[in-house]
Amino acid sequence: MLVFGFTSAMWVTPLFAQISTGTLANLANGGRLSIDDKIFSGFSYQASSLTSFDPTAITVTASESGGIDYLTWTGNISFTSSSVAVADLVLNYIVTSTGQPIDMIDQSYAGVAANGMLAIDETAATGAFGGTVVGYSHLDLTDLNEPPVEINISPSPQSVLYVTKDISLAVIPPSGGSGYITIDQVEQSFHQVPEPTTTGCFLLGLGALVCCQRFTQKRRS
Repeated sequence: MLVFGFTSAMWVTPLFAQISTGTLANLANGGRLSIDDKIFSGFSYQASSLTSFDPTAITVTASESGGIDYLTWTGNISFTSSSVAVADLVLNYIVTSTGQPIDMIDQSYAGVAANGMLAIDETAATGAFGGTVVGYSHLDLTDLNEPPVEINISPSPQSVLYVTKDISLAVIPPSGGSGYITIDQVEQSFHQVPEPTTTGCFLLGLGALVCCQRFTQKRRS
């Protein structure tokens, strides 16, 4: 299963949680997601020998929590074999920030494996997929996620990034046995200085403070 500077003063982010979602199949046909000041587009996938992968059953969600924006894949990615075997899944997307450029990307996953191995390698490039690499990350069974920062963008920051996530799976079962790998969720988080929601809250709070001061001054006068 799929477990695996300042912004412009005119940019004010709502205080309520935001969410934008779609299936990978629909997004790969030209769909896009947006959250805060970020637009996710250019989705595509390439799967080889995956025993359980259905893009119509993979949900991709852009969300915001605590001032941080996330992109999360959930659904069904699993691989089972009674002999030595390998499989691969490549996920591509473009992230565009219309506000403060991106300087960091974190990634994590949740999943289980028996007699198997996995690696999740991610590159962030500029110009195009396969372009100049400005960030790289590697996760495996001993590294579900790493403390921030997972991917330092260098040179930093960047307003448009072409992200490729390569999920490699391998099963090495014992004689007469079998092995499997199940990934339930893969998640990204995107970071700027400051975060857009944090800036929005600050601007709203500043505006409220100014209004209160003016109201108090009028009452005194």
